Amino acid sequence: MLHGLILALATLGQAAGQANDAPGERVILHIGRDQVVMGHVTLEDNDVIVVRQLDTRLESYSKSRLLKIIRLVDPKPGQRGVVILNGGQRRVGVIIEDTFEHVIVNIDGIRTKLVRKAVDHVILHPTFDQQYEIYRSSARTPRQRLQLCQWLVEKHRYKLASEELAALIREHPDPDPIQLLNIVKAQLALTHRDPTPDPVEPADGGGADDDEPGLPAQILSFKDVNLMRVYEIDFDRPPQVAVDPDTIRTMIKLYGTSSVIPASERDQRALYRAESIEIVEVLFTLKARDLYPEINVITEPFALNLFRRRVHNAWLLNTCATARCHGGVDAGRFFLHRRRHKDERVRYTNLLILERLDVDPEWPLVNYDEPMMSLIIQYGLPRHLARRPHPDVSGWKPVFGRGGQRMLRDTVTWIESMMQPRPDYPVDYEPPRLGRLTEQDTGLREGVQRAPR
Repeated sequence: MLHGLILALATLGQAAGQANDAPGERVILHIGRDQVVMGHVTLEDNDVIVVRQLDTRLESYSKSRLLKIIRLVDPKPGQRGVVILNGGQRRVGVIIEDTFEHVIVNIDGIRTKLVRKAVDHVILHPTFDQQYEIYRSSARTPRQRLQLCQWLVEKHRYKLASEELAALIREHPDPDPIQLLNIVKAQLALTHRDPTPDPVEPADGGGADDDEPGLPAQILSFKDVNLMRVYEIDFDRPPQVAVDPDTIRTMIKLYGTSSVIPASERDQRALYRAESIEIVEVLFTLKARDLYPEINVITEPFALNLFRRRVHNAWLLNTCATARCHGGVDAGRFFLHRRRHKDERVRYTNLLILERLDVDPEWPLVNYDEPMMSLIIQYGLPRHLARRPHPDVSGWKPVFGRGGQRMLRDTVTWIESMMQPRPDYPVDYEPPRLGRLTEQDTGLREGVQRAPR
């Protein structure tokens, strides 16, 4: 009887809506293993869905008896997404068309047409406008607003970045947004073929370090930085994060069969009202690594904040990364970036160098199992206290001498605070090695043979 009433209401609704001739959402209903119904939704609630089939018949179905409801998508021009095939394989690309007969996707420039029988469903990635609205609404502090501007620059949305930076500088005339605005103005000038943009002068009169020829220039992207932050999230001291509703929707579609995801639609809808950090915990429990890049980590995780304040800015830049040492053209096998060191991309690049550079398999630069056996600590100790002393080079002084005990403790604390077991960041980056063989390189190689263990 209930189904009959709903069907009657749907018929009335269809008659009332014939004037504007707007079909409802396109769906494919899996009623049984071999029974499929295709059509447009006319009426739907938590329990029942009414569909106008392709032959114009109206039918009402109890959701509890359906195996699956596939909702077809309407991509915007250039919108990317994932095509989930019936066998579980995925095809990622620009979604061109999702119809009852086929799905068309552009994969790396190749237009591919997939028959509907081979496709389970399609998931659209959020558009730029959707991401921008979410990031903008969650960016409240000056640092968060600067990160929004950095994201806009990465997306090559220079006009928007210029507007956001100008508003930020009016309220907080700090050097970092001013420096970024200069870069954005230069990009806009290139776009408009104007080679003489007006520079914005830093409030303190300072400027960026002069570029030196012959030094590596490749650093991580803002996307890489965000992904490293995701892997270092500490739920006991969580950073501020933002998760797009579309990411939650994708999570439910991809992992809906997991016991971690609520089974009922009512409980699933509650996920959209949950705190973003709670959604991140669900993603981590699911090990949904394909969705980690969709997590926006707005503030710095605890361990990475320690690295910035107590290690990188406190002593690493001023000792190891100087032009005369590992930050110049004679750096040899161990090079650290020092130019534009306030740029977080530079800092995270240096961190990745410390993690990935293999100077000596027995002496990692950062030893997470035995922090005191880290090469960056051993090389900072006075030679008579180090098990692996720094090579004898002109001008070297111990970082962790009598006046450096606090920095030593801070460095050990940072190493111990990093995530364990150590994640392998899915970031494509190879540490640079300058071609010149230096005295420090010679010392490193000799040290491998004489290091006590």
